[in-house]
Amino acid sequence: MKEIVCYMLARLGGNDNPSVDDVKKILDSVGVKPDEEKLKCLFEDLEKVGNVDDAIAEGMKKLAVIPAAGGGGSGGTAAPSGGDTEKKEEVKEEEEEESESSEGGAGIGIFDDGSDSSDDSDSDESD
Repeated sequence: MKEIVCYMLARLGGNDNPSVDDVKKILDSVGVKPDEEKLKCLFEDLEKVGNVDDAIAEGMKKLAVIPAAGGGGSGGTAAPSGGDTEKKEEVKEEEEEESESSEGGAGIGIFDDGSDSSDDSDSDESD
């Protein structure tokens, strides 16, 4: 995959027909060792395709026939019976508690240990 990305990066840089050496130079510039077998396959496939732009256009046409709708729902649910309303109320209360606890404040970060970061008691003000 990195070989393809470097090939396309070279094209974006203005090289309409990058060579194997061009791709290797890009990979080397970021300290990545090129996979010779993948490079060979990439350039063999590029020879079969001819023009990369045409190959991309063909691929986009194929993707157009794939449905792009959302992930689908879980389907309909039956009408709640007596005990279900209590469960829903409990879930709703839990969600409210979670949202309140996650609101926190501007000074609270992911890695805070729970102490108030605006507390200046640690600083030495006895100068």
